[in-house]
Amino acid sequence: MIPSLNGLLLAAALTALIAVPVRQLALRLGILDRPGSHKSHAKPIPYLGGLAIWLGLILSMAVTAPEFKRIPALVTVILLLGLVDDLFSATVPVKLVVEVSVAIAAVGLGFVWHLTDSYYLNAGLSILWMVGLTNSLNLLDNMDGLTSAVAATALAGLAVLNPATAPFTLPMAGALIGFLVWNRPPARMFMGDAGSLMIGFGLAIATIIAANQARGLHSLSVLVGPVAVAVFDTSLVVVARILAGRPIQVGGRDHFSHRLQQIGWTRPQVLGAAVIATAMGCAVSILAMRYPNAVVWLAFPIVVLAGIAWVWLLQVSPYSSRVQIVEAGEATGA
Repeated sequence: MIPSLNGLLLAAALTALIAVPVRQLALRLGILDRPGSHKSHAKPIPYLGGLAIWLGLILSMAVTAPEFKRIPALVTVILLLGLVDDLFSATVPVKLVVEVSVAIAAVGLGFVWHLTDSYYLNAGLSILWMVGLTNSLNLLDNMDGLTSAVAATALAGLAVLNPATAPFTLPMAGALIGFLVWNRPPARMFMGDAGSLMIGFGLAIATIIAANQARGLHSLSVLVGPVAVAVFDTSLVVVARILAGRPIQVGGRDHFSHRLQQIGWTRPQVLGAAVIATAMGCAVSILAMRYPNAVVWLAFPIVVLAGIAWVWLLQVSPYSSRVQIVEAGEATGA
């Protein structure tokens, strides 16, 4: 674990430093996220944070865990997909084809969730999970520092849950911590799709490795627990848009972070709540690993609390005319 902790510290320092020239490059080339109808920032913010995160991760692992090559290779392909999307706006079908292809490659390399006795069913579920979580993290990237903070917490929890993942999860957590220097509110740099897609795919593989410590359906708790906040947000947005008759694929300010801010929470409060919720999700996974020990029932109130919060936030409507007027004012800096 000590080399992995060194990897965390090294990745944090490298990412924070590398972000300086990468940010300048984005500004020089005009690679910027410009204000829009469902965006709250009033001036263009440079992209390419995902590139800085990747460089910090890869360089750190080259020093502290050079024997780990498969996961860095897979996330590198996803990073390239995200960079193409950030620079040229790749279409949804193209992104899905690449994501599924890389997920199939990951399955071929042995990253399969052993839920049933059927290899093909397990492989299909693993591909679905990798692609789904990759895009869930992309959706979660809707507020300054949110994806960085949530993912760093989840990765640290996975290192505790299964120390075998630590040579990868802790350096990636460190890279995200280093990026938070630039991404915390108010953000001076965004990770873009390159960062969020890469992080989502890396988390998917790490959760599959962790879940395989358990057997049977309760391994689902181990799989989902560390990334429960992303699953929470994606399900909330999808259900809300369906109920409101809105297209699922069209972005909007209807994520849990937006709803909390709508009722008066500050961004630091939202970030703090998201980190605490992620830690509680990791706790559920750790408790699930104790099955059939009775201590596993301590996870029950956490799950119930999450369900109550989900229903409560679903009642907070972000689609009213008043909210839309406020959004328009934020987008124009008014």
